Amino acid sequence: MSSKKPIRAVFNDSNVATGLAEYQSGEFIPLTHGGLGASLSIGSAGQVLKVNSGGSALEFGAVEAIVNIDNATNLESVTLATGDKFLISDGGTEGRATLAQVDTLFSGTSKTLTNKTISGSSNTLSNIGNSSLSNSAVTVGSTSISLGASSTTLAGLTSVTSGTVNIADRHIKTTDSTNLVLNEAIDISSAGAITAGSINLSGNAVISGNLTVSGSTTSVETTNSTISDKLIELATGTSGTPSGDSGIIIERGSSNNAFIGFDESADKFIVGTGSFTGSTTGDLTISTGTLVANLQGNVTGDVTGNADTATALATARTIAGQSFDGSGNITIASTDLSNTSAIALLTSSQTLTNKTISGSNNTLSNIGNSSLSNSTVTIADDSSTAVSVPLGGGFTILGGSGITTSLNGSEMTIATDGAVVTETSTDTLTNKTISGSNNTLSNIANSSLTNSSVNFGGITVALGASDTTPAFDLTDATNYPTSSLSGTITNAQLAGSIAFSKMVNLTTGRALVSDGSGDVSVSDVTSAEIDHLDGVSSNIQTQLDAKASKPFAIAQAVALG
Repeated sequence: MSSKKPIRAVFNDSNVATGLAEYQSGEFIPLTHGGLGASLSIGSAGQVLKVNSGGSALEFGAVEAIVNIDNATNLESVTLATGDKFLISDGGTEGRATLAQVDTLFSGTSKTLTNKTISGSSNTLSNIGNSSLSNSAVTVGSTSISLGASSTTLAGLTSVTSGTVNIADRHIKTTDSTNLVLNEAIDISSAGAITAGSINLSGNAVISGNLTVSGSTTSVETTNSTISDKLIELATGTSGTPSGDSGIIIERGSSNNAFIGFDESADKFIVGTGSFTGSTTGDLTISTGTLVANLQGNVTGDVTGNADTATALATARTIAGQSFDGSGNITIASTDLSNTSAIALLTSSQTLTNKTISGSNNTLSNIGNSSLSNSTVTIADDSSTAVSVPLGGGFTILGGSGITTSLNGSEMTIATDGAVVTETSTDTLTNKTISGSNNTLSNIANSSLTNSSVNFGGITVALGASDTTPAFDLTDATNYPTSSLSGTITNAQLAGSIAFSKMVNLTTGRALVSDGSGDVSVSDVTSAEIDHLDGVSSNIQTQLDAKASKPFAIAQAVALG
């Protein structure tokens, strides 16, 4: 089909339509009348039809991408990588770039930072000259030393309170009572007397003469001490009657300390423990300890334990008439016992009293029923008639109506005949009453029931059957609740009509229509639309066709081709 040109009405100066004409180049239909608002020519490839910049007409133009940042995927918690891309405009040219390009831009550009805090623990700072530092020197005494520089001379140093000072000259003078600490070996043999508050020697000290230590306590904190002297004298200078214990105290931490020495108050050597320390003096409170050693000589006092070399008792003892000194075994016969009546013997006939004999550990035999407190078994029947059967005796189980008994070795079989109902037998019960509350009845067919159906509303339904479309006769039903009815009642099921007052509320202001089956339903036609038909005397379409003007019909025919 070839392209067609649109036509338009031609009006005279009085705005009266005088004919039709084709649209000419440059002519267009304004937006207010459903047109484009401009005379258009086809655009270039890839362009779209869009509103012009003035918002007054449509035109062809290039596609402009719009990025909605607020509704885009949230990547704020994602760790960015150098390969990640973003949109950028370069001199009016839009495109994509990577974060690696941004990193190259900033890393290759020198910038001056202002009001920034740089963490030394997270960054490495280098090539910072002293001139860039607020404090670029340290002062020792009165000597200022720049960072990176050194000085062999310190002026104005009047006091060194801690640390170590290396001095090339040997002349050292202290003017106060602080300690003089010498870390190297120093020969002071020709120095004469040395007077100081205290001397701390961290190296080795060799004393050629005598060492006299005056004071209350001498502490030796070495791991092990070796002494070449063969004699050690404690309590030197004691004169007259001695007093106070002397010895060696062993420190034992949180436990009581140990003491090895001489107890002056008892005038005896003692080994024991107590709460004393090396600074305790006088009579110590000592708990006697245990000494593990070989003893020679006489022992005074009580001796406990075993004598390793003893072979016999010093004084023999008589046991059941037999002499026993511990050097060998003895044999005691039952006749040697002085009270045989109170002793149970294997070969004697005796009566035991108040004894408990375990049946699990002993074998009891030949015990007559007369010796037992319970020597019978009581058996009772359904009528509570009881009989006592003695142990070792027997009783007979007799069969009854429908029940027989038989023996086979040590087994008894109780059998039933057809007169007895069992769980697995098939029987016909007569004149029996079965309680439904205590039994479960199943597989009972309707033919076995006296009443096997229900009837209501003129409808009879057998038990287990169903009727999905019952024709109920509810003539005598009064006060029947409509809430009990469900489903659909067809016209065929109604003997008469249903009053509108009995129907549920219909949609307000809608017309009712009936289908081919005569069923009534609510239509989409409103009462207002029906009111528009009031007074119509003939076919509406015929009236509309008659009112159509001839010029309109011509224009419509031309437009449709």
